[in-house]
This record gives sequence, structure tokens and C-alpha cells, in this order.
Amino acid sequence: MNRRFSTFEGVFTPTVLSILGVIMYLRLGWVVGTVGFWRSILIVIGANLITVATVLSMSSIVTNIRIGTGGAFSIILKSLGIEAAGAIGIPLYVSQALSVAFYIVGFSECWVSVFPAHNPAFVSLAVWLGVLLVSYYSARAAFRLQYAIMAAVGLSLVSIFFGGDPSYAGHPVMRGTDPSSFWKAFAIFFPAVTGVLAGASMSGELKDPKESIPRGTLAAVAVTFVVYLGLTWWLAFHTSAQQLTANTAILIDLGRWRLLVIAGVMGAALSSALSLFVGAPRTLLALGEQGLVPYSGVFSRINPRGEPTGAILLTALIALLTLYFGSLDSVAALLTEFFLITYGMINLSVFIEQSIGIASFRPALRIPSWLSLLGAVGCFGVMLLINPAFTGVAIAAILLIYVVLVRREMKSHSPDVRSGLLIFLAENFVKASLKLPYHPKIWKPNVFCPVGDLAVLRRVIPLVRAIIAPSGRALFLHIIGRSGDAAAQTGQDNSPAQRYKDDLIRVIAPLKEDGLFVENAVVETSDVLNGIAVAVQMSKEMFFRPNTVFCALENEGRHAQEIMAQSAREGLGVVALKFHPKSQFGYEKTVNLWIRRNSPNINLAILVALQIQKNWDGRVRLLQAVADAREAHEAREYLEMLKTTLRFPVDETVIEVLTGNFWDVLMTAPKADINIFGMADQPDAGMINKVFGIMETSVLFLRDSEFESAMA
Repeated sequence: MNRRFSTFEGVFTPTVLSILGVIMYLRLGWVVGTVGFWRSILIVIGANLITVATVLSMSSIVTNIRIGTGGAFSIILKSLGIEAAGAIGIPLYVSQALSVAFYIVGFSECWVSVFPAHNPAFVSLAVWLGVLLVSYYSARAAFRLQYAIMAAVGLSLVSIFFGGDPSYAGHPVMRGTDPSSFWKAFAIFFPAVTGVLAGASMSGELKDPKESIPRGTLAAVAVTFVVYLGLTWWLAFHTSAQQLTANTAILIDLGRWRLLVIAGVMGAALSSALSLFVGAPRTLLALGEQGLVPYSGVFSRINPRGEPTGAILLTALIALLTLYFGSLDSVAALLTEFFLITYGMINLSVFIEQSIGIASFRPALRIPSWLSLLGAVGCFGVMLLINPAFTGVAIAAILLIYVVLVRREMKSHSPDVRSGLLIFLAENFVKASLKLPYHPKIWKPNVFCPVGDLAVLRRVIPLVRAIIAPSGRALFLHIIGRSGDAAAQTGQDNSPAQRYKDDLIRVIAPLKEDGLFVENAVVETSDVLNGIAVAVQMSKEMFFRPNTVFCALENEGRHAQEIMAQSAREGLGVVALKFHPKSQFGYEKTVNLWIRRNSPNINLAILVALQIQKNWDGRVRLLQAVADAREAHEAREYLEMLKTTLRFPVDETVIEVLTGNFWDVLMTAPKADINIFGMADQPDAGMINKVFGIMETSVLFLRDSEFESAMA
């Protein structure tokens, strides 16, 4: 879009007129009469502190980014990402479009008070048409019209300050009629100062938005703050509290020249309608450019004069329908809530970017982080003051839109600090957790999986899932022999390493789709075994350090013994799988857990068996082999004790004691979908193969580490 507006024309004027609106004329007197002079001063100062914080936050972001079309929408887009910007921008646009009708009705009511013979509906329709034509023809024309409106507002203030109540007895309104209604008065007054982003809405058409938005908005806030302080003083010292609370149009009646004040009120309503009629289509234009609304192609177009034609016409239609179907006074507070959420999120964006310490946040205008936090808290606090129920509705609406946009998986190249925030939080939690001692009670499976053959990995992925779900972790490391291929040396996308990585990602994709914490890497090395050893050692220094190595024995072949030995030296548990190609994992229902009394490798076996049972929604069979019947009773008591003490699921756990020679017992053991055995400190490949040869299932052999305890 064309960069055509200066600071005064594009920012200062619309912002001043948005703040000096109908609330100043029709509600400020009631506030002063209700709570008195000093409390009213506190309300004006408090409301302006929140808006100043918002303006400074906005200015800080604007001096750090290349702001695009849409003002507040563009700011949030560049900070919190497209989903957050859409979730806030869509209701913000609707609120802007609906508010056009409110201000048109306000103008019409004031007009009819002067010309009672005129039909209010006809006046509203005429104003709607006039505002539409001005904004459709040219935003510049709309802004130039606002010069006349500003003059009318200025003359109305002159009329007020030169006027007064002839019957005034000289007793200033210091206490008010109901000083306890302070927060109610605050909530009623606050919308008066929410027009601070009126100029920022034209961000895409300002000649120099980085200069114009901060300077124009801050200047407008300063001028209007002085005006509100002056009017508060004048009202408190020139009439009575009873008159102020009984007559909302007191400023019109007290003006030296009544028609000038009426012109000011109508001008304020008209300028607000005109400002929103110009600003709202720019918000819709920005939403269309990002593909966030239906028919985005229509709403993202601009005509040769630089006006967003489709967006203007939709805004006009929404305003017209609002006028036709009647007043929406009952939801006026809800519209204010959406404006306040927008302002609050701008403050929050600055606070987040300052707090996480990212190098890209280098604004020309720096503000203290507490100030942006104050602005955010203030905005959300005022939302609750205005209407707690509508606050919940507004937040729920925004969250719903956010969820919908996230599920659409929006594609955008706009900066997004959400990942930076999560990393920042994770870093601080990591620092805190490193200061605390480890206890086996917090153990959960964190599995390191050296990968040799992707075809084998594909077959055993279901078991890995059963071990780590729902909150465990897995690191898959595919180590391949170094290739002399030139692409492999240069790291090109078509290199063998990249192809292996793509294949690995496809194999483990089901785990990621289930929402599991899964990482993967491919490493080229001239010595595969040495590469695995180095990887195991390095993994010990990771924060999410693996506590268990998962080794598919047929996968690693001649390296299996070395991998298990290396894992033991590094203090990791071992889960070694002998995969049965025919039975695989059967019906994924029954787990046979073989327990040897006083075995040093019982903890990991129990924990893994329980993980598999839970994820298979099956049952565990506790088995123990004894030499003769004399030991059977004692063995059963031992298994019953384990079942109770280690909190095995009562209904899903059965106990069987088998009598006879261990190898004979294996041949007659109850059938299961997987068998689990403890492993000797020095794995015996011959014994592992013998056990596997007897069983007709896949078999797990496990060895404990220092990390787990089934008793915790």
C-alpha cells in the first residue's frame, strides 16, 4: 500500500479524536459527581498509566520490527505468531465494525436532540452512507474531514471552560454522592482512553511508522490527559454533585455556547465512527493477506487509490445490519473487552521478548519490563472490572479461534517468539532442577535406541511405544559408515546421511503422531561401534539424559555385546530384544514377567513390564521357577508380597509358580505375547539364544541401572 500519511495526519489527529469522545462529554461529569474530585483525578491518572504503558509497549515493538498493515494485528503477528494474531485480530475486526454502528447511533441521538422533527433511523442511514462514501473514496479525505471535527471539539471545550452554572454555590465536589463506587466509576470511564491505537491502525500507510506511531500516539495521549485533568477540575469546581449525577448531558447545559458543545459531541461521535470505518478494513485487509478469513483473496485487494475495497464494503454491511437490527447496548461491554485483550497482548508481547533475552529484540525505544507487565495486568484487571462474565466469554472466544487456527496448521514466515518463550521457561526449569538431587521416584523411561537396520526398527516400533508411552522419551541414533561420496562430505540434501535421516524420520513418525517425546539423529563415522560408544557417553551429559538403552539384538548383530557392555559402564539400564519374526508381539495383551528371588535386575524388569501392560491394556503374569514343591509355597508368598508392595494392578496381575528344571519349565510355561527376563551382569549370548529358542514369543532381557527402583 502507498505510504502517504504523516505523523499529524495519520496518527495524532485520529488518536486525539478517539480519546476525546462521547464518554468525555456524557460520562465524565457522572464520574466526578459520584466519587468526587480527588478520586476522579486518580481514575484519570490510573487509566492513563495503563494506556501509556500500552503505548510505550507498542512503540517499543514498532521500533524493533518492520510493521505491516493492520496496526495491532501486525504487532501481535510479528511477536506471537500467526495463530495468536488471528485469534485476536478476528474478534478485534468484528468489534471495530460493530462499534461503527454504535457511534453512528450516538451521533443520530445527539442530532435529533437538536432537530427533534428528524427521523433517527433516517439520520443514522444518512450518516452511514456519508461515512461509507468518504472512507471508500479516500482515507485521506476522511482524515482531512477530521480536521474540521477537531476544530469543533476544540471550540466545544472553549465553550465549556467559558461557561458554568449561574446558581453554583461555590462548594467544590470533593467527596461525591457515592465515593465507594470508585471501581465502578473507573470501569465506566476507562473506555474513554482505549482509542490509543487508532493511529496505529494505519501502520501500512504511514510514511514512517517507526517514527510516526510512537511520536503521534504519545503526543495525543499527553494532550488528552491534560484535557481530562482540566475538565475534571472544572466540573468539580463549577457545579454540584447532584447535577453531575442526575444529568449526563451536563456539559452541554453548562457550555457558554450550547450549540458549540453539541457540535463537539456530534463531532466526537462522527470522528470515532469515521476512524473505525477507516481502521477496521485495514485490520480485515491484514487478516486477508495472511489467509486467516474466508474469501481472503477478496479482502486482501486494494483499489488504484490504495483503498481495501472489499474490506470496506464488508465493514459497511456489518455496520448497516447492526443499525437495522437495533441497538447492541447489551454487548457493548463485550466489544470493549476485545479491545482491551488486544492492548493487553501488546504489553505481554513486549514483556515476553524482554524477559527471554533474545538477541533480535533491539528496539530503539527501550522500556522497563515492569512497565509492560503493568500494562498487561492493568488491561486484564480492567476487563474484570467492566464485566467478569464478558471477560470469560471474550477469552473463550479467542481461545476457540486460536485452537481452530492451530489445527489448520497455518504456514507463515512471520517471526514468532512463542518457541523462544518455551525455550526460556525450559532453560529456567532445567537450571532449577539441576540443583535438586535425583531420586528413583521420578524415573520414567528415557530410552536411547542405537539403530542399525531400519527394517528391524520398523518392526519393533510398537514395543518401543509400549515402553515409553505416554510421557517417556526416546532418542533414535542411526550411525552409518562414512561414505566417500562427495555429497556426503558437503552435507548436501541428497547426501546419504540426509537420505538415512529422512528414512529414519518416516519410521518413527507414528511415535511423533502419538505426541510422544521423540528425537532422532544420523551420524556418519568410519567406526560404527566407536560412534555408538561416543554417543552413549555424550548422552550422559544431556539434560534429558537417557536412563536405558534399547537394543534389538538381531539389529546390532556383532555389536550387541559391545553396546550392552558400554551401556553398563556408563550406568545405563539395558533392554535387549530378541524379536520373534513369526509371533512378533502376538495379541499385545499378556506379559510374562519371570522373577528370580533376590535378582539384582528386578527393578527395571518390573517397571518395563508395567509400562507394557498399561499401554497394551492387558495383564501381567508373575512367574517363578522353583526346584521342587517344598519351595513353591514360599515362592508364591514372595510373589504375592511383590504384587502388593510394588502396587501391581490387582485385577490384571496373576501369579504362577512352576516346579521343575528351569529349562523344562520354559517349555511348559503359559503362553504370552512377550516374555521378560533379567539379564546377568555379563550377558551370555549362548544363554540368551537358548532361552529365545525355547520360547515362541519375542523376548526381552533387562539389566538394572542406578536410576530405577520399583519400590519408589
